[in-house]
Amino acid sequence: MRSELSARARRWLAAVSSPPLTRARAARLALVALAAAASIGLLSLAISACGAGGGALGPPGQLRTPLALIGPIVGAAPKAPSELYRVVGCRSRGDFDYRHGPSRREVAFGFDDGPYPDTRAFVRMLARNHAPATFFVIGRQVSAAYRATMLEALREGDVLGDHTFTHPDLTRGGDVRGQLQSTIGAIRGETGYTPCVFRPPYGTYNASVVRTARSLGLATVTWNVDPSDYLQPAPRTIERRVLAQVQPGSIVISHDGGGPRGRTLAAYPAIIRSLRARGYRIVTIPQLLGFRPLYVPCVRLCDGIGIRRGQLPRNAIVERAP
Repeated sequence: MRSELSARARRWLAAVSSPPLTRARAARLALVALAAAASIGLLSLAISACGAGGGALGPPGQLRTPLALIGPIVGAAPKAPSELYRVVGCRSRGDFDYRHGPSRREVAFGFDDGPYPDTRAFVRMLARNHAPATFFVIGRQVSAAYRATMLEALREGDVLGDHTFTHPDLTRGGDVRGQLQSTIGAIRGETGYTPCVFRPPYGTYNASVVRTARSLGLATVTWNVDPSDYLQPAPRTIERRVLAQVQPGSIVISHDGGGPRGRTLAAYPAIIRSLRARGYRIVTIPQLLGFRPLYVPCVRLCDGIGIRRGQLPRNAIVERAP
């Protein structure tokens, strides 16, 4: 059967090369021949019909089918999804509260209480300034309305963190596990990303909260720099407070949600410039703490956040797609 199909394909291909042929008839015959050749594995034969240079026309009366036409016939895609990798989380460690990172010239920003209408402006401001951050989100605010914003944050190198589902004081009872687990599910459901860092609302926690978070793969993170931007002081005041408190390895708390945050947004470009002038590198909280990002090959669409293997961070963990 294969030899019969092979002979038929060769006869069709020979017909394409034999004048006289109209352009329309030659094109039709070429496409049929290519399909037949490809269907029995004669890919080299199909390609030869197109001409080595992939030109559109050969001598008078002959047609060379462009190589671009082969793709739809043989099912080829410009880039297979498996060649791209998307970030799906990170791996944290430590049964304690992280208030700062190692004493080196790095600083990390953590923005709380989003996603919120101002969040996209924060993501884009940080991208313009090439400064990644960590966004600690409230689970009940995570919805399809903010999916694009959260994916944009991930694409720009930002990180998503858990800030509980309803923003309670976790030391006053209640379902700590449920608060954290529900937020993990909400983030994962909209973005495919599983957080590995958690910030307790109001900075209140105890050993039980830390243990529960750890059992869910979350490191508890607070801060050692607080400009009290939630009180909405002037941008210059926020800037001055951050710069006065920052030390090597600092974690800064600010807010992109919970109210209008235009003043915080306006303060950060100057904060970033000043920190860089002092020799600081701006990193995410997982980067500051040495936590490893987790990537998997894209088996479906990458949601615009897929990257090539050579672009993966040096310490990335790459796992098989689920």
